[in-house]
Amino acid sequence: MEINKEPEKIAEKANEYIKELYKRSREDHGTSQKRFDYLIVTVCGAGIYIVLELMKFLYEQKLTITTSLKLSGLFLATSLIFNFTSQFFTFNVFNSVLKMEQIEALDLPIDIKTVAVKIKKYDLLARLFILLSILLMILGIIGIIAFLFITF
Repeated sequence: MEINKEPEKIAEKANEYIKELYKRSREDHGTSQKRFDYLIVTVCGAGIYIVLELMKFLYEQKLTITTSLKLSGLFLATSLIFNFTSQFFTFNVFNSVLKMEQIEALDLPIDIKTVAVKIKKYDLLARLFILLSILLMILGIIGIIAFLFITF
């Protein structure tokens, strides 16, 4: 009889290990996402500052403010807005998951399909906006570099 309990103990330990690994992975994913958001905000903020200082310098020197510089600033500002929008949708994903877990913990009836569709929609929008944010940030930085090489 003791032999039969051994596979159950192994399965229970494996299940606990998987749950702990999943929990740590979720925490690491959240930390990674926060750092990436900080990076985008920092780079875009610095880029916008550089664009504004360059525009101020050109204005004071009575030089033409080129379209590439204006577009770079616009790309960086839009990147920030898209990053914040992505964070909004990511918040909604996590909020929906938490609500679903609370409902399941209380054994209340839930239409998982409806919630899953909502989560999938928010997740898709969050991924789309973060991708657009990254692309616009890169375009803004390339625009500043190109402007500096062409102008100076």
